[in-house]
Amino acid sequence: SEAAGQIDLEQPGDREFVRDLAGILDEKSNEEIKSICDKLLTEKATPIIVVTIESMSAYLPTYSGSGGLNTTGMRIETFATLLFNQWGIGHEKLGEEYWNTGILLLIARDDRKARIELGGGWGRREDGLCGQIMDEQIVFYFKQKKFSEGILAGVEALDKMARQLELPTRPRPWWHYLLVVGFIGLAIF
Repeated sequence: SEAAGQIDLEQPGDREFVRDLAGILDEKSNEEIKSICDKLLTEKATPIIVVTIESMSAYLPTYSGSGGLNTTGMRIETFATLLFNQWGIGHEKLGEEYWNTGILLLIARDDRKARIELGGGWGRREDGLCGQIMDEQIVFYFKQKKFSEGILAGVEALDKMARQLELPTRPRPWWHYLLVVGFIGLAIF
């Protein structure tokens, strides 16, 4: 029986970076994600774990009462934090240095929710970048029902964030350039 507050999800094995329980990743994206995550863990001691589930409720304890976890209407932020801590994602220390740079990308398909959870070693700058990654990469593709592309784009951007490189920009619609050119044209005349 599960302990109070435990999410019923088996922890990934060593260098098992993807748990696609909702079955939304195509094989090519899955392999690309694993390759990116493996390289990042080796070079920067920073794991990215990608988890897709059907819904949060499918993995929450069904009991309630004193000491139990009230799981009705749990927010994805809470679910992601509980899962991150339960699995202990990332190294707490690297030598004597506080590290804790693990990253969890959680997608709850039927709940239509996604969350990037960061370890305590990240700062406020990265919190903002995660919002940008979620909006410009992941949600951008999800709105087009391109789930594999969105997850892969999210992992690529998280990899860049972890390496302190410039984030990719979202592809812009063709008409966006006409607006920019028109605006510059008006400014000149």
